[in-house]
Amino acid sequence: MAKGYQSYRGRHSAGTRLLIILLAVILVAACGFLVIQRYISYTYDGGMYLELPLVGRVDLPVPPRPAAAAPEEEDEQEPAVNVVVDAPGEPVQPPEPEAEPEPPADVYGERHLVELAALPADAAALSAQLAAFSANGFLWQVRDNTGLVRYASGAALQKAVAADAAAAETVSALCAQEGTVAVARFNALHDSYYAFANMKEAAVCQRNGYVWYDSHSYHWLDPSKELARSYVIGLAMECAQLGFDEILLEEFAYPAEGKLQKIDYSGNTMGKTEALTLLLQQLRDALEPYGTRLSLLVTEELLQTGADEESGQSLAAMLPLVDAVYVATADPAAAQARLAAFAAGGAVPALVPLTAAAVEGNWCVQAG
Repeated sequence: MAKGYQSYRGRHSAGTRLLIILLAVILVAACGFLVIQRYISYTYDGGMYLELPLVGRVDLPVPPRPAAAAPEEEDEQEPAVNVVVDAPGEPVQPPEPEAEPEPPADVYGERHLVELAALPADAAALSAQLAAFSANGFLWQVRDNTGLVRYASGAALQKAVAADAAAAETVSALCAQEGTVAVARFNALHDSYYAFANMKEAAVCQRNGYVWYDSHSYHWLDPSKELARSYVIGLAMECAQLGFDEILLEEFAYPAEGKLQKIDYSGNTMGKTEALTLLLQQLRDALEPYGTRLSLLVTEELLQTGADEESGQSLAAMLPLVDAVYVATADPAAAQARLAAFAAGGAVPALVPLTAAAVEGNWCVQAG
Protein backbone atom coordinates (compact mmCIF):
# COMPACT_ATOMS: atom_id res chain seq x y z
CA MET A 1 0.00 0.00 0.00
CA ALA A 2 1.37 3.43 -0.94
CA LYS A 3 2.56 5.52 1.87
CA GLY A 4 0.21 8.13 3.09
CA TYR A 5 -2.96 6.24 2.03
CA GLN A 6 -4.79 4.12 4.55
CA SER A 7 -8.31 2.77 4.52
CA TYR A 8 -10.78 5.08 6.32
CA ARG A 9 -12.59 3.59 9.24
CA GLY A 10 -15.70 5.68 9.75
CA ARG A 11 -16.84 6.39 13.25
CA HIS A 12 -20.47 6.52 14.27
CA SER A 13 -21.55 8.87 16.97
CA ALA A 14 -23.59 7.62 19.91
CA GLY A 15 -26.68 9.43 18.56
CA THR A 16 -26.45 7.66 15.21
CA ARG A 17 -26.15 4.26 16.85
CA LEU A 18 -29.17 5.01 19.06
CA LEU A 19 -31.25 6.04 16.04
CA ILE A 20 -30.35 2.81 14.21
CA ILE A 21 -31.34 0.75 17.24
CA LEU A 22 -34.64 2.68 17.56
CA LEU A 23 -35.53 2.16 13.93
CA ALA A 24 -34.75 -1.54 14.21
CA VAL A 25 -37.00 -1.83 17.27
CA ILE A 26 -39.83 -0.02 15.45
CA LEU A 27 -39.43 -2.27 12.42
CA VAL A 28 -39.47 -5.42 14.56
CA ALA A 29 -42.52 -4.13 16.48
CA ALA A 30 -44.40 -3.32 13.25
CA CYS A 31 -43.67 -6.73 11.81
CA GLY A 32 -44.71 -8.33 15.05
CA PHE A 33 -47.95 -6.36 15.08
CA LEU A 34 -48.76 -7.48 11.54
CA VAL A 35 -48.05 -11.09 12.43
CA ILE A 36 -49.98 -10.99 15.69
CA GLN A 37 -53.09 -9.55 13.91
CA ARG A 38 -53.77 -13.05 12.67
CA TYR A 39 -54.29 -14.26 16.22
CA ILE A 40 -56.35 -11.37 17.70
CA SER A 41 -60.03 -12.06 18.42
CA TYR A 42 -62.75 -9.94 20.03
CA THR A 43 -65.34 -10.65 22.68
CA TYR A 44 -68.98 -9.54 22.53
CA ASP A 45 -68.31 -6.78 25.16
CA GLY A 46 -65.42 -5.19 23.27
CA GLY A 47 -62.54 -7.12 24.89
CA MET A 48 -59.64 -8.68 22.99
CA TYR A 49 -57.66 -11.89 23.36
CA LEU A 50 -54.93 -13.79 21.54
CA GLU A 51 -55.53 -17.29 20.21
CA LEU A 52 -51.89 -18.51 19.94
CA PRO A 53 -50.90 -21.91 18.60
CA LEU A 54 -49.51 -24.27 21.28
CA VAL A 55 -50.38 -21.67 23.92
CA GLY A 56 -54.12 -21.15 23.64
CA ARG A 57 -56.11 -18.10 24.65
CA VAL A 58 -54.34 -15.12 26.19
CA ASP A 59 -56.65 -12.28 27.36
CA LEU A 60 -55.47 -8.76 26.68
CA PRO A 61 -56.14 -5.89 29.10
CA VAL A 62 -59.00 -3.64 28.15
CA PRO A 63 -58.29 0.11 28.44
CA PRO A 64 -60.66 1.86 30.85
CA ARG A 65 -63.49 3.70 29.23
CA PRO A 66 -64.03 7.33 30.02
CA ALA A 67 -66.89 7.92 32.43
CA ALA A 68 -70.02 9.25 30.82
CA ALA A 69 -70.68 12.86 31.56
CA ALA A 70 -73.43 13.39 34.09
CA PRO A 71 -76.52 14.86 32.50
CA GLU A 72 -77.01 18.51 33.26
CA GLU A 73 -79.77 19.20 35.65
CA GLU A 74 -82.63 20.87 33.94
CA ASP A 75 -84.10 23.89 35.54
CA GLU A 76 -87.30 22.94 37.15
CA GLN A 77 -89.79 25.29 35.64
CA GLU A 78 -93.53 25.25 35.62
CA PRO A 79 -94.93 24.40 32.20
CA ALA A 80 -96.21 27.41 30.32
CA VAL A 81 -99.96 27.72 30.29
CA ASN A 82 -101.69 29.47 27.42
CA VAL A 83 -104.92 31.11 28.48
CA VAL A 84 -107.49 31.72 25.80
CA VAL A 85 -110.35 34.02 26.62
CA ASP A 86 -113.39 33.57 24.43
CA ALA A 87 -115.68 36.43 23.73
CA PRO A 88 -119.08 35.84 25.32
CA GLY A 89 -121.67 34.42 22.95
CA GLU A 90 -119.10 33.18 20.41
CA PRO A 91 -118.70 29.41 20.63
CA VAL A 92 -115.30 27.92 19.87
CA GLN A 93 -115.23 26.21 16.47
CA PRO A 94 -112.97 23.14 16.20
CA PRO A 95 -110.56 23.23 13.25
CA GLU A 96 -111.89 21.55 10.15
CA PRO A 97 -109.99 18.41 9.15
CA GLU A 98 -108.06 18.64 5.90
CA ALA A 99 -109.80 16.85 3.09
CA GLU A 100 -107.87 13.87 1.76
CA PRO A 101 -107.03 14.17 -1.94
CA GLU A 102 -109.14 11.91 -4.10
CA PRO A 103 -107.26 9.15 -5.91
CA PRO A 104 -106.90 9.73 -9.64
CA ALA A 105 -109.61 8.07 -11.68
CA ASP A 106 -108.54 4.94 -13.55
CA VAL A 107 -109.19 5.54 -17.23
CA TYR A 108 -109.66 1.85 -17.93
CA GLY A 109 -110.77 0.37 -14.63
CA GLU A 110 -112.25 -3.08 -14.29
CA ARG A 111 -113.66 -4.27 -17.59
CA HIS A 112 -114.15 -7.41 -19.60
CA LEU A 113 -114.34 -6.96 -23.35
CA VAL A 114 -115.49 -9.52 -25.88
CA GLU A 115 -114.89 -9.36 -29.61
CA LEU A 116 -117.99 -9.44 -31.80
CA ALA A 117 -117.75 -11.15 -35.17
CA ALA A 118 -120.86 -9.21 -36.23
CA LEU A 119 -122.77 -6.38 -34.63
CA PRO A 120 -126.14 -7.29 -33.08
CA ALA A 121 -129.28 -5.68 -34.47
CA ASP A 122 -130.00 -3.41 -31.51
CA ALA A 123 -129.05 -2.44 -27.95
CA ALA A 124 -131.16 -5.19 -26.36
CA ALA A 125 -129.44 -7.87 -28.43
CA LEU A 126 -126.04 -6.38 -27.53
CA SER A 127 -126.88 -6.45 -23.81
CA ALA A 128 -127.90 -10.09 -24.03
CA GLN A 129 -124.72 -11.01 -25.89
CA LEU A 130 -122.48 -9.20 -23.41
CA ALA A 131 -124.32 -10.76 -20.46
CA ALA A 132 -123.66 -14.22 -21.89
CA PHE A 133 -119.92 -13.57 -21.55
CA SER A 134 -120.13 -11.47 -18.35
CA ALA A 135 -118.69 -8.62 -20.39
CA ASN A 136 -119.18 -4.88 -20.04
CA GLY A 137 -117.80 -3.89 -23.43
CA PHE A 138 -116.97 -5.09 -26.92
CA LEU A 139 -114.38 -4.91 -29.67
CA TRP A 140 -115.37 -4.81 -33.29
CA GLN A 141 -113.15 -4.86 -36.39
CA VAL A 142 -114.03 -1.66 -38.26
CA ARG A 143 -111.17 -2.01 -40.80
CA ASP A 144 -109.28 -5.21 -41.60
CA ASN A 145 -105.83 -6.01 -43.01
CA THR A 146 -107.01 -5.56 -46.60
CA GLY A 147 -108.30 -2.04 -45.91
CA LEU A 148 -111.93 -3.18 -46.06
CA VAL A 149 -114.23 -0.94 -43.97
CA ARG A 150 -117.11 -2.77 -42.28
CA TYR A 151 -119.50 0.13 -41.63
CA ALA A 152 -121.22 2.49 -44.06
CA SER A 153 -118.38 4.99 -44.38
CA GLY A 154 -118.41 8.31 -46.16
CA ALA A 155 -114.64 8.81 -45.70
CA ALA A 156 -113.50 5.47 -47.14
CA LEU A 157 -112.87 4.71 -50.76
CA GLN A 158 -116.16 3.42 -52.17
CA LYS A 159 -114.63 0.11 -53.25
CA ALA A 160 -113.26 -0.35 -49.72
CA VAL A 161 -116.70 -0.42 -48.04
CA ALA A 162 -117.98 -3.96 -47.38
CA ALA A 163 -121.13 -5.04 -49.20
CA ASP A 164 -122.76 -5.99 -45.89
CA ALA A 165 -121.49 -2.90 -44.05
CA ALA A 166 -123.33 -2.04 -40.83
CA ALA A 167 -125.45 1.08 -40.95
CA ALA A 168 -123.91 4.10 -39.25
CA GLU A 169 -127.07 4.55 -37.15
CA THR A 170 -126.78 0.98 -35.80
CA VAL A 171 -123.13 1.44 -34.89
CA SER A 172 -123.85 4.74 -33.14
CA ALA A 173 -126.76 3.27 -31.15
CA LEU A 174 -124.64 0.36 -29.89
CA CYS A 175 -121.69 2.61 -28.99
CA ALA A 176 -124.01 4.94 -27.09
CA GLN A 177 -125.38 2.23 -24.82
CA GLU A 178 -124.83 3.32 -21.22
CA GLY A 179 -122.22 1.39 -19.26
CA THR A 180 -120.79 -0.26 -22.35
CA VAL A 181 -117.21 0.22 -23.54
CA ALA A 182 -116.94 0.28 -27.35
CA VAL A 183 -113.51 -0.35 -28.87
CA ALA A 184 -112.85 -0.14 -32.63
CA ARG A 185 -110.17 -2.51 -33.93
CA PHE A 186 -108.62 -0.42 -36.67
CA ASN A 187 -105.96 -1.78 -39.05
CA ALA A 188 -103.89 1.30 -39.72
CA LEU A 189 -101.58 0.79 -42.72
CA HIS A 190 -102.29 -2.61 -44.31
CA ASP A 191 -104.48 -1.54 -47.22
CA SER A 192 -105.09 -3.03 -50.67
CA TYR A 193 -107.76 -0.55 -51.82
CA TYR A 194 -106.55 2.98 -51.25
CA ALA A 195 -102.90 2.04 -51.78
CA PHE A 196 -103.65 0.53 -55.21
CA ALA A 197 -105.77 3.52 -56.24
CA ASN A 198 -103.11 6.02 -55.12
CA MET A 199 -99.79 4.28 -55.69
CA LYS A 200 -97.44 7.23 -56.05
CA GLU A 201 -99.18 9.54 -53.58
CA ALA A 202 -100.00 7.11 -50.73
CA ALA A 203 -98.55 3.61 -51.14
CA VAL A 204 -95.36 1.73 -50.39
CA CYS A 205 -93.98 1.26 -53.90
CA GLN A 206 -91.37 -0.73 -55.79
CA ARG A 207 -88.41 0.75 -57.66
CA ASN A 208 -90.40 0.68 -60.90
CA GLY A 209 -93.06 2.90 -59.31
CA TYR A 210 -95.69 0.15 -59.09
CA VAL A 211 -97.35 -0.57 -55.75
CA TRP A 212 -95.47 -3.13 -53.62
CA TYR A 213 -97.29 -6.26 -52.43
CA ASP A 214 -96.47 -8.58 -49.56
CA SER A 215 -96.50 -12.38 -49.35
CA HIS A 216 -100.32 -12.32 -49.23
CA SER A 217 -100.50 -9.99 -52.25
CA TYR A 218 -101.75 -7.16 -50.01
CA HIS A 219 -100.55 -3.56 -50.27
CA TRP A 220 -99.45 -1.03 -47.65
CA LEU A 221 -99.87 2.69 -47.09
CA ASP A 222 -96.74 4.76 -46.52
CA PRO A 223 -97.25 7.17 -43.57
CA SER A 224 -94.46 9.41 -44.82
CA LYS A 225 -96.86 10.46 -47.62
CA GLU A 226 -99.40 13.10 -46.67
CA LEU A 227 -102.28 11.57 -48.63
CA ALA A 228 -101.89 8.26 -46.77
CA ARG A 229 -101.94 10.04 -43.41
CA SER A 230 -105.02 12.11 -44.26
CA TYR A 231 -106.93 9.00 -45.36
CA VAL A 232 -106.18 7.12 -42.14
CA ILE A 233 -106.99 10.16 -40.00
CA GLY A 234 -110.30 10.71 -41.80
CA LEU A 235 -111.41 7.13 -41.09
CA ALA A 236 -110.34 7.37 -37.43
CA MET A 237 -112.29 10.60 -36.97
CA GLU A 238 -115.33 8.94 -38.49
CA CYS A 239 -115.08 6.15 -35.88
CA ALA A 240 -114.88 8.74 -33.13
CA GLN A 241 -117.98 10.47 -34.50
CA LEU A 242 -119.83 7.14 -34.47
CA GLY A 243 -119.25 7.05 -30.73
CA PHE A 244 -116.42 4.55 -30.18
CA ASP A 245 -114.71 5.11 -26.83
CA GLU A 246 -111.37 3.87 -28.08
CA ILE A 247 -109.56 3.15 -31.33
CA LEU A 248 -107.14 0.23 -31.20
CA LEU A 249 -104.52 0.59 -33.93
CA GLU A 250 -103.24 -2.65 -35.44
CA GLU A 251 -100.28 -3.09 -37.82
CA PHE A 252 -99.19 0.45 -37.11
CA ALA A 253 -95.90 -0.18 -38.87
CA TYR A 254 -94.07 -0.43 -42.15
CA PRO A 255 -94.04 -3.90 -43.78
CA ALA A 256 -91.43 -6.18 -42.23
CA GLU A 257 -92.06 -9.42 -44.18
CA GLY A 258 -92.03 -10.36 -47.85
CA LYS A 259 -89.72 -9.26 -50.68
CA LEU A 260 -88.58 -6.14 -48.86
CA GLN A 261 -85.59 -5.69 -51.17
CA LYS A 262 -87.98 -4.55 -53.90
CA ILE A 263 -89.30 -1.58 -51.89
CA ASP A 264 -88.09 1.87 -52.86
CA TYR A 265 -87.88 4.39 -50.00
CA SER A 266 -85.39 6.66 -51.76
CA GLY A 267 -87.96 9.38 -52.38
CA ASN A 268 -89.15 9.56 -48.76
CA THR A 269 -88.47 12.84 -46.98
CA MET A 270 -88.46 11.32 -43.48
CA GLY A 271 -87.43 8.12 -41.73
CA LYS A 272 -89.83 5.31 -40.84
CA THR A 273 -89.98 6.05 -37.11
CA GLU A 274 -90.41 9.76 -37.77
CA ALA A 275 -93.29 9.10 -40.18
CA LEU A 276 -95.08 6.74 -37.76
CA THR A 277 -94.67 9.19 -34.89
CA LEU A 278 -96.01 12.05 -37.02
CA LEU A 279 -99.11 10.03 -37.98
CA LEU A 280 -99.67 9.03 -34.35
CA GLN A 281 -99.43 12.65 -33.19
CA GLN A 282 -101.85 13.80 -35.90
CA LEU A 283 -104.28 11.03 -34.97
CA ARG A 284 -104.14 12.04 -31.31
CA ASP A 285 -104.76 15.69 -32.16
CA ALA A 286 -107.69 14.79 -34.43
CA LEU A 287 -109.36 12.57 -31.80
CA GLU A 288 -108.88 14.91 -28.85
CA PRO A 289 -112.09 16.94 -29.42
CA TYR A 290 -114.12 13.71 -29.24
CA GLY A 291 -112.45 12.37 -26.10
CA THR A 292 -111.66 9.13 -27.94
CA ARG A 293 -108.77 7.15 -26.50
CA LEU A 294 -105.99 5.87 -28.74
CA SER A 295 -104.21 2.56 -28.17
CA LEU A 296 -101.72 0.27 -29.89
CA LEU A 297 -101.67 -3.48 -30.44
CA VAL A 298 -98.03 -4.65 -30.29
CA THR A 299 -96.24 -7.98 -30.23
CA GLU A 300 -94.51 -9.30 -27.14
CA GLU A 301 -91.30 -9.36 -29.17
CA LEU A 302 -91.50 -5.59 -29.70
CA LEU A 303 -92.17 -5.18 -25.99
CA GLN A 304 -88.91 -7.02 -25.32
CA THR A 305 -86.72 -5.19 -27.84
CA GLY A 306 -88.40 -1.77 -27.72
CA ALA A 307 -87.78 -1.05 -31.40
CA ASP A 308 -87.64 -2.63 -34.85
CA GLU A 309 -85.64 -0.97 -37.60
CA GLU A 310 -87.47 -2.70 -40.45
CA SER A 311 -91.00 -1.83 -39.26
CA GLY A 312 -89.96 1.59 -37.95
CA GLN A 313 -91.68 0.93 -34.62
CA SER A 314 -90.13 2.52 -31.54
CA LEU A 315 -91.84 2.27 -28.17
CA ALA A 316 -89.83 5.17 -26.78
CA ALA A 317 -91.27 7.41 -29.53
CA MET A 318 -94.81 6.01 -29.60
CA LEU A 319 -95.68 5.42 -25.94
CA PRO A 320 -96.08 9.13 -25.03
CA LEU A 321 -98.80 9.41 -27.72
CA VAL A 322 -101.10 6.53 -26.72
CA ASP A 323 -103.37 5.80 -23.77
CA ALA A 324 -102.92 2.04 -23.70
CA VAL A 325 -100.89 -0.83 -25.13
CA TYR A 326 -102.55 -4.19 -25.93
CA VAL A 327 -100.25 -7.22 -25.98
CA ALA A 328 -100.71 -10.99 -25.77
CA THR A 329 -98.59 -11.96 -22.79
CA ALA A 330 -98.50 -14.64 -20.10
CA ASP A 331 -96.68 -12.30 -17.68
CA PRO A 332 -98.53 -8.97 -17.34
CA ALA A 333 -96.29 -7.81 -14.48
CA ALA A 334 -93.15 -8.17 -16.61
CA ALA A 335 -94.89 -6.48 -19.55
CA GLN A 336 -95.87 -3.55 -17.32
CA ALA A 337 -92.26 -3.23 -16.15
CA ARG A 338 -91.06 -3.14 -19.77
CA LEU A 339 -93.54 -0.39 -20.58
CA ALA A 340 -92.32 1.66 -17.65
CA ALA A 341 -88.71 1.18 -18.76
CA PHE A 342 -89.39 2.36 -22.31
CA ALA A 343 -91.48 5.29 -21.04
CA ALA A 344 -88.24 6.54 -19.41
CA GLY A 345 -89.87 8.40 -16.55
CA GLY A 346 -92.77 9.77 -18.59
CA ALA A 347 -96.43 8.82 -18.40
CA VAL A 348 -96.80 5.04 -18.72
CA PRO A 349 -99.75 3.90 -20.89
CA ALA A 350 -102.20 1.40 -19.44
CA LEU A 351 -101.38 -2.23 -20.15
CA VAL A 352 -104.18 -4.39 -21.56
CA PRO A 353 -103.05 -8.05 -21.56
CA LEU A 354 -104.80 -10.20 -24.12
CA THR A 355 -105.88 -13.81 -23.70
CA ALA A 356 -107.33 -15.92 -26.49
CA ALA A 357 -110.54 -17.47 -25.22
CA ALA A 358 -111.91 -20.61 -26.82
CA VAL A 359 -115.47 -19.46 -26.26
CA GLU A 360 -117.34 -19.65 -29.56
CA GLY A 361 -114.27 -18.29 -31.31
CA ASN A 362 -114.44 -14.99 -29.52
CA TRP A 363 -111.37 -13.10 -28.41
CA CYS A 364 -111.90 -12.04 -24.77
CA VAL A 365 -109.93 -9.28 -23.12
CA GLN A 366 -109.66 -8.81 -19.37
CA ALA A 367 -108.39 -5.38 -18.34
CA GLY A 368 -108.07 -3.64 -15.02
